[in-house]
Amino acid sequence: MINLVWYRSDLRTIDCEPLMKAAESGRTVHACFLVCLEQWKRHDWGSNRAEYLRRNLVDLSRRLEELRIPLHIRDAGTFADVPRVLGELVDDLGIQAVHWGCEYEANERDRDVQVRKRLEEMGVGVTEHHDQVLLDPDGPRTGAGGGYKVFTPYRKATLQSLQEIREGDPVRCRPPARKDMPAEPDPVPEHFDGFRDFVDLDPWPIGEEAAITQLDRFLADGVDAYDLNRDLPGVRGTSRLGPSLAVGTLSPWTCFQAARDGRIPGAECGGRDTWISELIWREFYRHVLVHHAHVGRGRNFDARKNGVEWRDDEAGFQAWCSGTTGIPIVDAAMRCLVATGWMHNRLRMVVSQFLSKNLLIDWRKGEAFFARHLVDLDFASNNGGWQWSSSTGTDAAPYFRVFNPVRQGQKHDPSGEFVVQWIPELASIPGPDRHDPWRKHGLLLSGMDYPEPIVCLSSSRKRAIDCFRDAIQSASQEA
Repeated sequence: MINLVWYRSDLRTIDCEPLMKAAESGRTVHACFLVCLEQWKRHDWGSNRAEYLRRNLVDLSRRLEELRIPLHIRDAGTFADVPRVLGELVDDLGIQAVHWGCEYEANERDRDVQVRKRLEEMGVGVTEHHDQVLLDPDGPRTGAGGGYKVFTPYRKATLQSLQEIREGDPVRCRPPARKDMPAEPDPVPEHFDGFRDFVDLDPWPIGEEAAITQLDRFLADGVDAYDLNRDLPGVRGTSRLGPSLAVGTLSPWTCFQAARDGRIPGAECGGRDTWISELIWREFYRHVLVHHAHVGRGRNFDARKNGVEWRDDEAGFQAWCSGTTGIPIVDAAMRCLVATGWMHNRLRMVVSQFLSKNLLIDWRKGEAFFARHLVDLDFASNNGGWQWSSSTGTDAAPYFRVFNPVRQGQKHDPSGEFVVQWIPELASIPGPDRHDPWRKHGLLLSGMDYPEPIVCLSSSRKRAIDCFRDAIQSASQEA
């Protein structure tokens, strides 16, 4: 029995279910990865995400070689080319069964349907595994049998299900090495064409062992204060494991079980419980993709918001992109994203609300900009986060939740240290005033190269609320 593992978003050998199942009973195993450059570009991937994936592929190939499993690299262009390319590889290697980990985005699911059809026509077995999630996103279900639309009841149902499954299952395991390598592995490309302009990736773990080391360090030193520090961009209070989870060098089960097993019975475990909730947010947005597939095709989760009249404000959008809006916390966050490929989660909410509410610019433009810059690009989380912030998604609060970015900055960066790290021109302003420097220091700032705010926060908030209210009323009248 010769099996093939088709790697996608699970670039690891540890706690990788497709690999474990393919290697059962000492079977001969090959592995493959398909490079889809044109498809990645269509999905707004940027060089940061592509190069991070490439470097992790290098590590994966080395780990697989230790197990005597060759990694085959093939170019597929677009998802439409995948059935043919994979079918040819399967035929060349004499593969009898293919294993892969499920992906839940609309295009990926369509691709997999066509691949399964092609392989089954060839007489090749196909087994799909839910190995980038804790639970199959098709469940749990509501009492009415449908998918959840609100996070809190989903979290409750998920935690209950997690208590009932995989209790005591081994983690951090991988199959034993075979004696012989059935074929030579293909070299991982030294670069991906069209994806060469990337940020410094040294701060991020490359490969599964580095990811597990970072997980262990976070659980030992940071997780217990996670609930207190996670909203402070000037403090290293988060795990920064998003890139590892995005490319799958780290299993969500490894994360969950390690966090759960470290809980002290009967003690307050606010940090661990909060971090586990963040893992479940990741699950929730995949659950939404499966039960509400239209969100994966660029549409609003909440159809009542389809009538929102977004503003065509290219100058405002470019100011937002470049970090020159005159709102310090927004500008600092955007400059950080462009320079590092990463943004603190609290700031992702702040800048996305500023774009979609205060500037009233279509959230899809911001989603695409994030995709082109994030090292940890994950479609489900990026889309879900943007729709939550823009009130077109699963946020249970009404549309008139509009963050005030100045107050957000004052609350979560009270000393202004994060702001001045990315906007050094404000260094001479006293710390607490850095978030609203024009209020007290307009004369001083007049000689600095920092812009005045491009929008009035109070009037733009009212404009957004009026616009959303009109769209909902119009939708109700048409219903």
